[in-house]
Amino acid sequence: MAFQELILASDATRIGQDARQLAKQAKRGELVRVRRGTYARSAYWAELNERQRHGLQAAALVNTTRTPPIFNFQTAALLWGLGVVGVPKHLCTVTSDPSGGRSKHGIRRRFGAGDSGVAQLGAFRVTDKIRTTIELAASLNFAEALAIVDSSRRNQRWGDALEVDNWNKDKPWGPPSGLDELTGAVSALTNQSRKRRAGMILELSTDKSESVGESMSRAQMILLNFPVPSLQGSFTLKTGRTARTDFWWPELDLVGEFDGYGKYLRKELRGNQTIQQAVMAEKARENGLRALGLTVVRWDWSDMMNPRAFTRILNDGGLRSLRVA
Repeated sequence: MAFQELILASDATRIGQDARQLAKQAKRGELVRVRRGTYARSAYWAELNERQRHGLQAAALVNTTRTPPIFNFQTAALLWGLGVVGVPKHLCTVTSDPSGGRSKHGIRRRFGAGDSGVAQLGAFRVTDKIRTTIELAASLNFAEALAIVDSSRRNQRWGDALEVDNWNKDKPWGPPSGLDELTGAVSALTNQSRKRRAGMILELSTDKSESVGESMSRAQMILLNFPVPSLQGSFTLKTGRTARTDFWWPELDLVGEFDGYGKYLRKELRGNQTIQQAVMAEKARENGLRALGLTVVRWDWSDMMNPRAFTRILNDGGLRSLRVA
């Protein structure tokens, strides 16, 4: 997130201007108050999504404190590009105060070490990838925690140094977290219930899940006690093309697909195709899978988050929960 987009009241005072004019401009709607003493142009703010706004708020905090903050939990996870569901309401930071400090002025403070397990990502100090992953695995609900750990383990190209300050990463930054490193971080937890929780999440995680939606879907399958599928199945269609699938139950010849809207709406995911072309290509791919004798079931985010609707979709494909009635 570019700091030059921030307008600091301290800068106005330094060059002899009246900082109160900034507040007046904000009242007129010309500026947006990002944090106390920091502003951004209203037109610029309107262009940002929620993750980018969170990043600009973090940049504002960095620019208005004497001691650079250390960001942790979801704020750190966003900068690492991990599979965070939603955007936190507060900036998450580490404090050396054993009481943890109160959540005020848009900042959530948690007690933790500031001299180890910390990394520098561009201009931001954050808990490192391993620490961030395990702290969230030990505290979030099951599905969200699994999405974090899956994304942390994912092995894929992460871009160049220019993207390190980007708060809207669509893939994890840096090398994948190794299972041994994550296991070591779990072992270092002192709270036994948090250790058990994080260890369980780690056991159920995988490096093959390619999106938050896929991880959340698998978490729901586990919670509903459905048979665990194989991930990223590969099939050769009659056209000679290869089709990869999100989920596959070979014993039922059943394929499951999570329909994230990003594959149709985001240009970087659909390539040079128009939205209509991307939809038609996906339909042709599904027909190709059916031509191989496979049953294909699909769901979107709202289906997956509704246990009854999700169960009905999986049941329609022939899956039955292993849970005793």
